[in-house]
Amino acid sequence: MTNYLSISDILVTNEKVPCKFLHDLPKMGFLDPSAADDDLKAGTNVEIPLWLAESLFSRRPPLVGVDLPKIYKETYREILNADACTVDMHKLGQHFYELGCYIAKHDIKGEVATTLINTFQQRFRMILSASVSTDSISSFQPLSASERDRTAAAMITEAALSGWLKRGDCPLTTANMVANHRKRKRAEMEML
Repeated sequence: MTNYLSISDILVTNEKVPCKFLHDLPKMGFLDPSAADDDLKAGTNVEIPLWLAESLFSRRPPLVGVDLPKIYKETYREILNADACTVDMHKLGQHFYELGCYIAKHDIKGEVATTLINTFQQRFRMILSASVSTDSISSFQPLSASERDRTAAAMITEAALSGWLKRGDCPLTTANMVANHRKRKRAEMEML
């Protein structure tokens, strides 16, 4: 479900996806930049924004057939499943994970969802280790927008934890309730 007020969601749903029109559409030729005619003919392949593709696909009968964007096709899935840490996610897609979640809803086999999870797991370890030392983040491939957000949040958390540990003004101690707690025998517990 799209979030109407989310800027990142607006940017994600504005990404273009390849579609094939299943019916003739009069006066819609402007959707195809190479069309000389005012009408859009059935069988025309056009890249349109995701929000438009979803609304045209959800009609009964559907007006378009939505294809996978190239970054989610089998070739790229194999590359990402092999070693996602070497891929330039910034070049591959600014909103790779978010757009993938929309695409995965229409993927019957579930291959896109599996690739998203696998890619995130591989890259999360890299991002987490990089967030501990700020110097090492520059040595990695450029990150997607959501990865940059997670890295920034992890760096802030790491800095706050380090500051708290260095401060040492409130050391951890055992609570009185835990210190005074004595173990009860099973027979005593059954009588209660």
